[in-house]
Amino acid sequence: MSSESRIASTFAALKTAAFMPFFTIGDPDVETTAALVKEAARRGADLIELGVPFSDPIADGPTIQASYYRALDRGFKVAQVFDLAKKLRANGVTIPLVCMVSHSLVFKRGTGSFFRSAREAGYDGMIVPDLPAGYEGDATVQARAHGLEHIFLCAPTTTPERRAQICSKSGGFIYYISVAGITGARDALPPDLEANVKDLKSRTKTPVCVGFGIGQPAQAAAVSKLADGVIVGSALVKLAAELHAAGKSREAVVAEVGAQIEALARATHGK
Repeated sequence: MSSESRIASTFAALKTAAFMPFFTIGDPDVETTAALVKEAARRGADLIELGVPFSDPIADGPTIQASYYRALDRGFKVAQVFDLAKKLRANGVTIPLVCMVSHSLVFKRGTGSFFRSAREAGYDGMIVPDLPAGYEGDATVQARAHGLEHIFLCAPTTTPERRAQICSKSGGFIYYISVAGITGARDALPPDLEANVKDLKSRTKTPVCVGFGIGQPAQAAAVSKLADGVIVGSALVKLAAELHAAGKSREAVVAEVGAQIEALARATHGK
């Protein structure tokens, strides 16, 4: 199945907003990441976002930054990005996988080569946060050539002109950043969220998913009424890290994070 049909068909089949958890590849280890992805799919996730550890994270707050550093300290290699997806697909994971990666890592390998390897491994979409619309060169063309969706970020501070550009270029979905800042769970949703999501949705038929600052089921439920998708990262990364640091087994970590994923997914799906 092509990446376009896998992401597009996921949104088309849903009668509610999609729920998309984020995991850092290799934190605490790649085997646990794989187990978390499989558990998330079982517990109601509709898509999965996987972050590639990098020494100079872009847009990521302290929680995800720390997870990247832990993974790097434990010997993470870029090859594991592709190995993980291959393993997941071989083990029957069929939901869309989206890779969030710094352009530095893509550029080092070669854009076409990185995207080809990602697609062959089983990824459906790419988010390159430090490669904004209008400055992406041939990255979008390369993504399409290799069957990947190139997903762009949009912030509250993005101008109308750039919003139009993002809407015209982004494939799969548009990643709307709910706050003008870095990732991390927050106590309250921003007051301008509804107006900004409505503005984007008035410009495009591409699904609009909201991330940054969402960590509680009540927040996921509120966002699901406005957007086409809800993305939760830092809250899940933090929980997994705390459980691992407390000496919990992999099975226990996966079970407890899975329970939180199920609560967030049910809230997103209006259950």
